Amino acid sequence: MRADMCAPLSSMTFPFLELVLITGICWIVIGFMDQPGSVIDVQIRNLVVALWALLAAWRFVLPLLKSRKQRFVVTNKRVLARSGELRNRVDSIPLSQIHSARRYKGGISLAVYGFDRPIYFANVGKSKKVEQILRTRPREIY
Repeated sequence: MRADMCAPLSSMTFPFLELVLITGICWIVIGFMDQPGSVIDVQIRNLVVALWALLAAWRFVLPLLKSRKQRFVVTNKRVLARSGELRNRVDSIPLSQIHSARRYKGGISLAVYGFDRPIYFANVGKSKKVEQILRTRPREIY
């Protein structure tokens, strides 16, 4: 195996900022509900806490799981790219079919024989290193 990369943690910047914003707003509202003399029912407060947990899971935990599942593997024979979707999809491209490889916006663009456009894989960790590995063609081992 020549390279085994998952999505970089920088792909989680905006989901993290959304988590901070959601947490701040929800817990300000919960703090307002908890002040002494408040006539707000405890069940409404618990509903806001549940809403915060749902939003945090949807906007941060789910993207985190997807980004950790996403992989880009370069072996001596082929390139394997696993999507970060909940339904696993693996693209397998033999190295002999790859015409060229280029970095583009934090991902890798592979020109493959038989395709009129390059195949783009977004959010590949250490894309410069992966591009260099793909450009220096390894000898195929059978």
